[in-house]
Amino acid sequence: MAASSLKGVALEDYVANNLSRFSPDLSLVGRQGKVADRGFDIYARDSKGVDYYIEVKASECNRLSIGQIVEYKANLAKVAHKAKVILVCRDVDAEIKDVLKKIGVDVWTFLDFGVPESLFGYEVEKTGQLKLSPVEQKAYFALLKRGSIIARVEDVSLTLGVSPSWAKNILSKLAGHGAVQRVGRGKYVVIPADVMYGRKSYVADPLVLVNELMKENDYCVAYCSAAHVHGLTEQMPFKTTVAVLKQMRPIEVGNVSVSFVTLKKSRFFGCEGVKYLDVTLKVSDLEKTVVDCVDRPELCGGLSEVVRILLNAFEDKRMNYQKLVLYARRFESHAVAQRLGFILQYLKERKRIHVDSEVFDGLLQLVGSKVYPLDVKASRVGDVSRKWKILDNAGYLEV
Repeated sequence: MAASSLKGVALEDYVANNLSRFSPDLSLVGRQGKVADRGFDIYARDSKGVDYYIEVKASECNRLSIGQIVEYKANLAKVAHKAKVILVCRDVDAEIKDVLKKIGVDVWTFLDFGVPESLFGYEVEKTGQLKLSPVEQKAYFALLKRGSIIARVEDVSLTLGVSPSWAKNILSKLAGHGAVQRVGRGKYVVIPADVMYGRKSYVADPLVLVNELMKENDYCVAYCSAAHVHGLTEQMPFKTTVAVLKQMRPIEVGNVSVSFVTLKKSRFFGCEGVKYLDVTLKVSDLEKTVVDCVDRPELCGGLSEVVRILLNAFEDKRMNYQKLVLYARRFESHAVAQRLGFILQYLKERKRIHVDSEVFDGLLQLVGSKVYPLDVKASRVGDVSRKWKILDNAGYLEV
């Protein structure tokens, strides 16, 4: 077995053997627990019978591991609503730890848990000094001085007074040193000096990065990311979702993860400029965000989260009813109109929200002849709403 694998096993053993010392209410049930088609390193239970699934990482909690644990938590909630998830890792940023806490994931660091240095030292490896040529240094520090988030070939060409081909070569060399990271043709993210010298991990606001990156493209921040901008969801999106007209590769830079959803032109509408920090972002407006979320719940945290988004959108009374119906019509999807009408009817009856009759009248005109499931990923079992021609296969929708 490789040394790294042995180290991981030793860490799991230490955590499993010291659970009760760190948390007296927890008792070890077994190793390699499995639930929701996902294996966890440790399975424990407290005195009230609540199950705990514990994942042990031999490294810092990076973007990938955090994204995975959020996905595992979401899947776990579907089959074991009361179960808890604990992530044990070397270290974690305090802000991210707070975000995970809000969604029910506790994070214990090795220092918290008392993992001895003999098992896994806390000393961070020192990064060797950069070996940049004088020209590369001049270009890199000029970009830092300008406060550039995205560097383009023309930026370096103008700054240094060199040809575009030479500027492209310099950026390529900087990318090889890790001083910049390529995120598109002729576009590079400038990595801050603190990150370069290993003093901290790369942390950037993904929405500001999107604004800089997409200046020359048609784009629209959409789905859960748009709902977050509009204040319709308390979930912190770990991936920024952007609607585009042409297919683009996803971007991963440090803690930043951006995915692109390609829309056909007829559905690329309802985008508005929104002031965000010091930039103006292109974001789907309130009504288009609602329609998009109903169309693609998997991009918005699932059906239950979509119901919460609609509840918040109607409760804060910013909704333009006529525009909502117009957008549903422009979307040209019976399934979306029928699901939207069904969910609004549910919220009106269960949560007593106010929905103008004109909304229901308009959506009823868009109901087709086919019955669609409310949740496309659930089993096709449930009652059928004759009014909306929706199979209610989602069970109880908690909001």
